[in-house]
Amino acid sequence: MNPLYHEIALRIAGVMLIGLTAANFVAAKRWNYAGNLAGSAVIVRQVFHVHCAYIVAIIVALAMLCLGWPDLLREEGMGRVLSGFFGLFWLSRVLVQLSYYDKETRRRDRAWDVFFFGVFGYLSLVFFLAAFFP
Repeated sequence: MNPLYHEIALRIAGVMLIGLTAANFVAAKRWNYAGNLAGSAVIVRQVFHVHCAYIVAIIVALAMLCLGWPDLLREEGMGRVLSGFFGLFWLSRVLVQLSYYDKETRRRDRAWDVFFFGVFGYLSLVFFLAAFFP
């Protein structure tokens, strides 16, 4: 792949990852996380919040890497390993969406379902390209 195109693709991925960060806060309100967790044990709520915070932090860190240092993700060694991991990570997210998430909710919110399928598919492709075709 042309290095310039690949750099642009990784920077676009960074912008998408910033959008995913924002989407996490929209999802919290849309699906009423606080209300749905209210009846849970305190530790369950705490674990849920900590997991969400850590996932958001990882997404932000990856976005900063894509936006600020995309070439590092294509370098021999650690960069390519990291890209391969994130290629698998986002591919697994596609598979979770297709096989695990509630089908009725996906049907009801079809536009969002297709949108996120595209985002996660794009991220998977871009990171696999960085890992295997730097």
